[in-house]
Amino acid sequence: MKQDARTCLSLMSQGLLYPEHIPLVLVILEEVICAHKHITPCRQSWNTHYFVLTYQIMVFYNLFSLLSVPTKVLQIQKLVMQLLLDERLDVRDMAGTTLSGLLQCRFSPLDSSLQTQLQTLSQTCLPKARGELAPTDLVWRHAGVLSLSACVLSSSYDVPDWMPQILMDLSDHLNNPQPIETLSEFRDTHHNNWQEHQRSFTNDHLLVLTDLLLSPCYYA
Repeated sequence: MKQDARTCLSLMSQGLLYPEHIPLVLVILEEVICAHKHITPCRQSWNTHYFVLTYQIMVFYNLFSLLSVPTKVLQIQKLVMQLLLDERLDVRDMAGTTLSGLLQCRFSPLDSSLQTQLQTLSQTCLPKARGELAPTDLVWRHAGVLSLSACVLSSSYDVPDWMPQILMDLSDHLNNPQPIETLSEFRDTHHNNWQEHQRSFTNDHLLVLTDLLLSPCYYA
């Protein structure tokens, strides 16, 4: 039955929605996320949140209909951000992948407000004393790092104005595997046109990047 439900959801995500049905679909998604967050057991909540994210394909099949209503774009962005803060690692990883896809197709713009939100999450302080660490602090910080990585991975072959600062922010988190993988991907995808891309960075940025991409932790 679970597999049938997955198949059904996958097929539904590929369908075209009538514009008048979009608000109802988004309301249902919000209710599912909020209800399972507060009511159901952790494992069921994880399954539900994870499979809600697999419905993301709906956005790409209904891209133009959704883009015509800015409030719906913000609503979907808010849903993804909620799932980035989920207590389960798998859900956060999937939400990061979803965010990257939304940014890549220019569905969700990386404006200054969103960038500040992501940077703030990544800068969540973690107490040195292990006993004082609140689970939410760790989740928020990880969500921020995943989000910054998603931003970089969404622009595989160009360097938007926000890219240099995002890379500098990621450089503060090289004790985590995600930023190292992201930097590796950045180097591979920008290598061929690096002579042009490097003009988007200041000399200080280039010094930091050179140190990062050649340091031992980069190859870990």
